Amino acid sequence: MSTLKHKGKGPQSLTANELREGLNVWLTAEFEWSRDYKMALQTEDEAVMEKMQAKGDADENDNLVVGVYFIDVEPDTGLPVRYREKFRVKGPSYDTADELGLKRAN
Repeated sequence: MSTLKHKGKGPQSLTANELREGLNVWLTAEFEWSRDYKMALQTEDEAVMEKMQAKGDADENDNLVVGVYFIDVEPDTGLPVRYREKFRVKGPSYDTADELGLKRAN
C-alpha cells in the first residue's frame, strides 16, 4: 500500500500502473483509472486529494494498480512538471518492432 502523500504545490494528479498490463494510468474525476492522461483529475483541493489517495490505496490493496503516487501538474499547460511524468504520458516505452515483425534476424 502506498504511503506517498502529495508533496508539491499547485495542481496534483494521481498516477499508478495497471497491475495486469503494467500500463500507466491516471485517476479521473469519476475516480476510475484511465490510460488517457487527458482524463486525469487535476486538483489543489486537499479534501479531494485525500479521497484520491484513499481510492489509490484501496485499488492497490485490491491488486488493481501498483505504485500509486501524486504528480505535480503545471497550472498553465496541465502537463506534468517532471520529465519522468512527461515521458510516461506518451505511453509504453517498450520496443514494439519485434511484435510487428519489423526486426531482422541477425
